[in-house]
Amino acid sequence: MPRLAPFSLLLLGTACATASREPASVAEAYAKALEENRLSDAYRLTTGGPEGEVAFLDEFSNEAARRERAAAVRTGTGVLEARAPSVTLARQGEDWRVVESRPADVPRAALKKFLDEVESRDWKGAWGLLASPLRARYTPERLREDFEREPLAKERLRRARLSLNTHVRVAAGEALFPLGEDRAVRLVLEDGEYRVAAIE
Repeated sequence: MPRLAPFSLLLLGTACATASREPASVAEAYAKALEENRLSDAYRLTTGGPEGEVAFLDEFSNEAARRERAAAVRTGTGVLEARAPSVTLARQGEDWRVVESRPADVPRAALKKFLDEVESRDWKGAWGLLASPLRARYTPERLREDFEREPLAKERLRRARLSLNTHVRVAAGEALFPLGEDRAVRLVLEDGEYRVAAIE
Protein backbone atom coordinates (compact mmCIF):
# COMPACT_ATOMS: atom_id res chain seq x y z
CA MET A 1 0.00 0.00 0.00
CA PRO A 2 1.49 3.40 -0.93
CA ARG A 3 2.46 5.66 1.93
CA LEU A 4 0.18 8.68 2.19
CA ALA A 5 1.33 12.10 3.33
CA PRO A 6 0.30 12.50 6.98
CA PHE A 7 -2.45 15.12 6.55
CA SER A 8 -3.80 13.34 3.49
CA LEU A 9 -4.64 10.39 5.75
CA LEU A 10 -7.30 12.65 7.18
CA LEU A 11 -8.16 14.30 3.90
CA LEU A 12 -8.60 10.91 2.21
CA GLY A 13 -9.08 8.66 4.22
CA THR A 14 -13.49 3.94 29.86
CA ALA A 15 -14.19 5.71 32.61
CA CYS A 16 -13.86 3.83 35.91
CA ALA A 17 -17.40 4.83 36.86
CA THR A 18 -19.81 1.95 36.49
CA ALA A 19 -22.73 2.10 34.09
CA SER A 20 -25.16 2.29 37.02
CA ARG A 21 -23.87 5.70 38.11
CA GLU A 22 -25.70 8.80 36.95
CA PRO A 23 -23.67 10.97 34.56
CA ALA A 24 -24.10 13.96 36.89
CA SER A 25 -22.60 12.02 39.80
CA VAL A 26 -19.57 11.05 37.69
CA ALA A 27 -19.09 14.70 36.70
CA GLU A 28 -19.36 15.79 40.33
CA ALA A 29 -16.90 13.10 41.49
CA TYR A 30 -14.46 14.28 38.81
CA ALA A 31 -14.80 17.95 39.83
CA LYS A 32 -14.37 17.06 43.50
CA ALA A 33 -11.27 14.92 42.82
CA LEU A 34 -9.72 17.85 40.92
CA GLU A 35 -10.49 20.29 43.73
CA GLU A 36 -9.01 17.93 46.32
CA ASN A 37 -5.89 17.37 44.19
CA ARG A 38 -6.61 13.65 43.86
CA LEU A 39 -5.42 13.63 40.28
CA SER A 40 -5.04 9.87 39.87
CA ASP A 41 -8.66 9.45 40.98
CA ALA A 42 -9.74 12.20 38.58
CA TYR A 43 -7.85 10.62 35.68
CA ARG A 44 -9.51 7.24 36.30
CA LEU A 45 -12.86 8.99 35.75
CA THR A 46 -11.79 10.00 32.22
CA THR A 47 -11.48 7.96 29.05
CA GLY A 48 -7.83 9.02 28.89
CA GLY A 49 -6.43 11.75 26.72
CA PRO A 50 -4.25 12.24 23.68
CA GLU A 51 -1.11 12.57 25.75
CA GLY A 52 -1.85 10.14 28.58
CA GLU A 53 -1.86 10.33 32.36
CA VAL A 54 1.52 12.05 32.75
CA ALA A 55 0.33 15.02 30.67
CA PHE A 56 -2.96 15.08 32.61
CA LEU A 57 -1.13 15.19 35.94
CA ASP A 58 1.12 17.96 34.65
CA GLU A 59 -1.78 20.00 33.24
CA PHE A 60 -3.65 19.94 36.55
CA SER A 61 -0.65 20.29 38.88
CA ASN A 62 -1.64 23.96 39.16
CA GLU A 63 -4.37 24.67 41.72
CA ALA A 64 -5.93 27.47 39.64
CA ALA A 65 -6.21 25.14 36.61
CA ARG A 66 -7.87 22.46 38.76
CA ARG A 67 -10.39 24.90 40.23
CA GLU A 68 -11.20 26.40 36.83
CA ARG A 69 -11.81 22.99 35.28
CA ALA A 70 -13.90 21.80 38.25
CA ALA A 71 -16.09 24.91 37.96
CA ALA A 72 -16.51 24.37 34.20
CA VAL A 73 -17.50 20.72 34.77
CA ARG A 74 -20.14 21.74 37.32
CA THR A 75 -21.50 24.43 35.01
CA GLY A 76 -21.91 21.85 32.25
CA THR A 77 -23.63 19.31 34.49
CA GLY A 78 -26.97 21.09 34.14
CA VAL A 79 -27.04 20.51 30.38
CA LEU A 80 -25.49 17.06 30.15
CA GLU A 81 -26.35 14.79 27.26
CA ALA A 82 -26.13 11.01 27.01
CA ARG A 83 -25.85 9.57 23.51
CA ALA A 84 -26.12 6.23 21.78
CA PRO A 85 -26.49 5.45 18.06
CA SER A 86 -30.28 5.38 18.28
CA VAL A 87 -31.09 7.86 21.06
CA THR A 88 -29.89 11.03 22.76
CA LEU A 89 -31.02 12.11 26.21
CA ALA A 90 -30.59 15.62 27.55
CA ARG A 91 -30.84 16.82 31.10
CA GLN A 92 -33.52 19.39 31.91
CA GLY A 93 -33.39 20.41 35.54
CA GLU A 94 -33.43 17.19 37.54
CA ASP A 95 -34.94 15.10 34.75
CA TRP A 96 -33.66 13.37 31.61
CA ARG A 97 -35.59 13.79 28.35
CA VAL A 98 -35.32 12.04 24.99
CA VAL A 99 -34.13 14.36 22.23
CA GLU A 100 -36.06 13.73 19.04
CA SER A 101 -33.86 14.54 16.09
CA ARG A 102 -33.49 13.46 12.50
CA PRO A 103 -30.85 10.75 11.89
CA ALA A 104 -28.61 13.26 10.08
CA ASP A 105 -28.58 15.79 12.94
CA VAL A 106 -26.06 13.94 15.10
CA PRO A 107 -23.34 13.40 12.46
CA ARG A 108 -23.92 16.93 11.15
CA ALA A 109 -23.32 18.33 14.65
CA ALA A 110 -20.18 16.17 15.02
CA LEU A 111 -18.73 17.41 11.72
CA LYS A 112 -19.54 21.03 12.56
CA LYS A 113 -17.81 20.67 15.93
CA PHE A 114 -14.70 19.23 14.26
CA LEU A 115 -14.57 22.07 11.72
CA ASP A 116 -15.07 24.66 14.46
CA GLU A 117 -12.24 23.13 16.52
CA VAL A 118 -9.85 23.20 13.52
CA GLU A 119 -10.77 26.78 12.60
CA SER A 120 -10.25 27.94 16.20
CA ARG A 121 -6.91 26.02 16.22
CA ASP A 122 -7.99 23.80 19.09
CA TRP A 123 -5.90 20.87 17.90
CA LYS A 124 -6.46 18.77 21.00
CA GLY A 125 -10.22 19.12 20.58
CA ALA A 126 -10.03 18.37 16.85
CA TRP A 127 -7.82 15.32 17.48
CA GLY A 128 -10.40 13.96 19.90
CA LEU A 129 -13.04 14.04 17.15
CA LEU A 130 -11.03 11.92 14.70
CA ALA A 131 -11.80 8.26 14.07
CA SER A 132 -9.55 5.88 15.99
CA PRO A 133 -7.25 4.94 13.05
CA LEU A 134 -6.44 8.63 12.57
CA ARG A 135 -6.00 9.27 16.30
CA ALA A 136 -3.50 6.41 16.33
CA ARG A 137 -1.47 8.09 13.55
CA TYR A 138 -1.67 11.64 14.89
CA THR A 139 -1.01 13.68 17.98
CA PRO A 140 -2.64 17.12 18.35
CA GLU A 141 0.72 18.72 17.57
CA ARG A 142 1.27 16.64 14.47
CA LEU A 143 -2.26 17.44 13.29
CA ARG A 144 -1.45 21.14 13.59
CA GLU A 145 1.86 20.78 11.76
CA ASP A 146 0.35 18.77 8.93
CA PHE A 147 -2.56 21.17 8.55
CA GLU A 148 -0.20 24.14 8.32
CA ARG A 149 2.02 22.36 5.76
CA GLU A 150 -0.80 21.09 3.52
CA PRO A 151 -1.48 23.78 0.87
CA LEU A 152 -5.01 22.53 0.10
CA ALA A 153 -6.12 22.01 3.70
CA LYS A 154 -8.08 25.27 4.01
CA GLU A 155 -9.89 24.69 0.72
CA ARG A 156 -10.82 21.14 1.73
CA LEU A 157 -12.12 22.35 5.07
CA ARG A 158 -14.14 25.06 3.27
CA ARG A 159 -15.75 22.39 1.07
CA ALA A 160 -16.38 20.22 4.14
CA ARG A 161 -18.22 23.12 5.78
CA LEU A 162 -20.32 23.60 2.65
CA SER A 163 -21.21 19.90 2.80
CA LEU A 164 -23.03 20.56 6.09
CA ASN A 165 -25.86 21.95 3.93
CA THR A 166 -26.11 18.86 1.73
CA HIS A 167 -28.24 15.76 2.18
CA VAL A 168 -26.43 13.43 4.60
CA ARG A 169 -26.50 9.73 3.77
CA VAL A 170 -26.67 7.83 7.06
CA ALA A 171 -26.03 4.10 6.82
CA ALA A 172 -25.06 1.42 9.31
CA GLY A 173 -22.10 2.77 11.18
CA GLU A 174 -21.28 5.76 8.97
CA ALA A 175 -22.51 9.09 7.60
CA LEU A 176 -21.50 10.53 4.23
CA PHE A 177 -21.65 14.22 3.28
CA PRO A 178 -21.41 14.30 -0.55
CA LEU A 179 -18.94 16.73 -2.14
CA GLY A 180 -19.58 15.77 -5.78
CA GLU A 181 -17.38 13.80 -8.19
CA ASP A 182 -17.58 10.68 -6.01
CA ARG A 183 -16.02 12.52 -3.07
CA ALA A 184 -17.50 12.85 0.40
CA VAL A 185 -16.77 13.74 3.98
CA ARG A 186 -17.06 10.48 5.91
CA LEU A 187 -17.83 10.03 9.60
CA VAL A 188 -17.91 6.67 11.32
CA LEU A 189 -19.71 5.58 14.44
CA GLU A 190 -17.37 4.62 17.30
CA ASP A 191 -18.57 3.92 20.84
CA GLY A 192 -21.89 5.60 20.08
CA GLU A 193 -20.37 8.80 18.67
CA TYR A 194 -19.66 9.97 15.14
CA ARG A 195 -16.00 10.70 14.41
CA VAL A 196 -14.30 12.12 11.33
CA ALA A 197 -12.73 9.43 9.14
CA ALA A 198 -12.07 11.39 5.93
CA ILE A 199 -12.55 14.93 4.68
CA GLU A 200 -12.73 13.91 1.00
